[in-house]
Amino acid sequence: MLSHIKSNDNHWTVVLGGQPFQYDHTHPEYNGLCECVMAGDENEFVNLFNTGTVIEDWSNGEFEFRDGFLYYEDEQVASQPTERIINMLKNGWDHKPMLAYLERLYQNVSNRAVQESYTWCSHKGLPITDDGMLIGYKGVSIYSGEDRTDKNGRPLTAGDHVDKYTGTSFRNNIGDECSMNRRRVSDNCNEGCAAGLHVGTYEYANDWAGHGGVVLLVKFDPADIVSVPTDCEFSKMRVSKYTVVSVAREQLEEEVYMEDETLYEDDYYEQGVDF
Repeated sequence: MLSHIKSNDNHWTVVLGGQPFQYDHTHPEYNGLCECVMAGDENEFVNLFNTGTVIEDWSNGEFEFRDGFLYYEDEQVASQPTERIINMLKNGWDHKPMLAYLERLYQNVSNRAVQESYTWCSHKGLPITDDGMLIGYKGVSIYSGEDRTDKNGRPLTAGDHVDKYTGTSFRNNIGDECSMNRRRVSDNCNEGCAAGLHVGTYEYANDWAGHGGVVLLVKFDPADIVSVPTDCEFSKMRVSKYTVVSVAREQLEEEVYMEDETLYEDDYYEQGVDF
């Protein structure tokens, strides 16, 4: 075992050759470092600890690694986005989408919403776009009523995609932007069903859509996240605005979503696939 001090808040200080190495759970290789401490593997510990230097080089210095922590513009990066950064680095992605995502996220007026968003983003299949938007999924219905307009004043006719909860409030056709006043969106994460525009994981959206429904791919600005309900294992969130991108037939697996992908085109639904 390597000589170390561990505080009550999981902050570790390891001393090697008289030099202190400090890290906590936000370090990109936290679990590996802890294993090295327990196993007494000094060489591997140093290699893992220096992962931050690799991230600095990858990002052309945009991310800074100091005292065992990752920073962006003097703000310590949380563990979930750090894990995403590592995955993007390992899979050969450029760092710019992640920079754009963090810039948008840090513009969110609610620190609580920012912190809650990390639990939602920890689910798989929720990539970012090259301009820093988040991708999620939404289960909707097919409108079959008389011609009318939705809350945003858009014409609603038979065959259109529409929110399942009210069946009339928000048309969700490809390219539609759905929005509501942020202060009308519930920011109480303990309320499972409350006011707001809901976006979920693919599994959640698919369950919500049900037989005869449709799962849509939507994108939204991290700055527009309002709350992440604690029910359903944080698999949905409330936002104040999103844009419908396409019909989704399966969960995305890439870290970055390129909008010219053809796998999720709207004509998939038109071919009569049973959702």
